[in-house]
Amino acid sequence: MSVTSSRLEFLGQLAGGLAHEIKNPLSTIKLTLQLLEEDFQKDDSPTATRAKRKIEVLLREVQHLDDIVQEFLTFARGHDLKLTRTNLREMIVELFEFLADDAQARKIRLHFDYEGKLDNLLLDATLLRQAIMNLLRNAFDALDGKDGGEVIVRARIKGDLLGVEVIDTGCGIAPSNYDRMFRPYFTTKKKGTGMGLPMVRRIVEEHGGQITFESEEGKGTRFLILLPVDPSKTGSLKSMVPTGSEQP
Repeated sequence: MSVTSSRLEFLGQLAGGLAHEIKNPLSTIKLTLQLLEEDFQKDDSPTATRAKRKIEVLLREVQHLDDIVQEFLTFARGHDLKLTRTNLREMIVELFEFLADDAQARKIRLHFDYEGKLDNLLLDATLLRQAIMNLLRNAFDALDGKDGGEVIVRARIKGDLLGVEVIDTGCGIAPSNYDRMFRPYFTTKKKGTGMGLPMVRRIVEEHGGQITFESEEGKGTRFLILLPVDPSKTGSLKSMVPTGSEQP
């Protein structure tokens, strides 16, 4: 193991230990607030009502902090891939079914196009599902404030490579943010943790792949995931990267 790898492993262990130390008092604070909330449950006085509102705000903030710490722990540890034969077409259809009600409420049109056999791919289905879901959630959020819009997923196989695109017709990304999109804790969302895209990139890279994007403000964004069909073989990822894509 190189000096750099050893140092990164040590920093990862140190950060993981620190995150655990933060989670313990957070759990205590959350439990105490929940008990206080129960104490005020049957009291309808103005003072109790104000107290309950403040407790609700604190509980939301504690949960937000807990989510950040949990995502950081997951990110710091990395993943041990469990590669299984996966039907990617069925996975994306199931994701669309899961998001259908939300899409309908936001007047978002969902489209799925695919080419090639996607029913026997060697992937970690749980992790890839998480990565695609994160991109879909971001696409939905990019359409907030618009009267409807489209989210498109395209999947195709070219040679030894699998390409998965997630496209939206949303607000787009400001050029000044291009180099920060995959940076941990960077977010333009009011309630975002800034760990969604870094986690997507980590999952993709752990599969031996890469993720790129291109975007235009006011018109939308396109993310492209490239993965080797067989992780044991080395494919030319660059052969499927479109000209003009922004490199993470």
